[in-house]
Amino acid sequence: MSDPVNNAMGLTGKRILIVDDDTVSRIFLRELLVQSGAVLDFVRNGYELQKYIGSNPEPDVILIDVKLPDADGVELAAQLLAKKPGLRVVAETAYAIEGLDEKCRDYGLKGCVYKPINKDELLKLLLKVVE
Repeated sequence: MSDPVNNAMGLTGKRILIVDDDTVSRIFLRELLVQSGAVLDFVRNGYELQKYIGSNPEPDVILIDVKLPDADGVELAAQLLAKKPGLRVVAETAYAIEGLDEKCRDYGLKGCVYKPINKDELLKLLLKVVE
């Protein structure tokens, strides 16, 4: 069985866009992912996400918080996927929301991770998504 932490170099050079309004969460995710060699970009809300998508190279993965101050992250991801079906989006949340995994799948997201985020599980999912 492969070890996600040791294989995290599969993320080297991959652009991961993290969409989260919580400063502590952004710092935590940066600390989890910085050693993977991924290029990390951060935005705080749906408005900044729309601006980013319109003016930057397409990220390899978008990690989006479900509850943003100006948008439902899953609904926003679905809107983006309708315009750019090649995007790969993973939801993240601190909330236990009934039916969230199914909603993510139905809307075309590649998965959902729950806080507190387990580093090994996150790396494993991100590696799967970028393959």
